[in-house]
Amino acid sequence: MKSFRIVLVEDNPADVFLVQKALAAASVDHALTQFTSGTEAVRVLCSPEEPHGPVPDAILLDLNTPRTDGFEALRALKETPRLAGVPIAILTSSRARSDKHRASILGTRYIEKPSQLEEFLSTVGQAVKDMLGSSGKM
Repeated sequence: MKSFRIVLVEDNPADVFLVQKALAAASVDHALTQFTSGTEAVRVLCSPEEPHGPVPDAILLDLNTPRTDGFEALRALKETPRLAGVPIAILTSSRARSDKHRASILGTRYIEKPSQLEEFLSTVGQAVKDMLGSSGKM
C-alpha cells in the first residue's frame, strides 16, 4: 500500500489530531506535514529554491490561520506550477456562503468541519480518499 504525502494547513492542534484520526479511520496510509499558517505553507511549498522537492498528494487548507488570508494562500498554491496536479481542499468551520462561492470559483473542494466526531471522521476521511482517487493516486 502506498503512503500518501498529505499537507495540512491548520493551527488548531485538536483539528490536526482529528484529521489524523479521520485518515486512519479511512485507511489512508499517510505521512502528514503540518503548517500552522498559510504563509508558512506557501513559503515552503512554493519556494523557488525547492522546484524539485517532494510534491504532496493532497493539501487540506484551513481558511482561518494566523497571519494569513486562506484564499491568498490557496491562490499562491494553485499558481505554483509544480503543484498544478495536487488536489487542494479547504477544510474550515466557516459556513459563509461567500467562502463557498470563492472556493467554487477557484475550483477547490470545500469541506465544512462537522461538529460531531463520527461525522468529522467519516466526512474528512472520505473527502481525502475522493481527492486521491480523482487525481489517480489511489
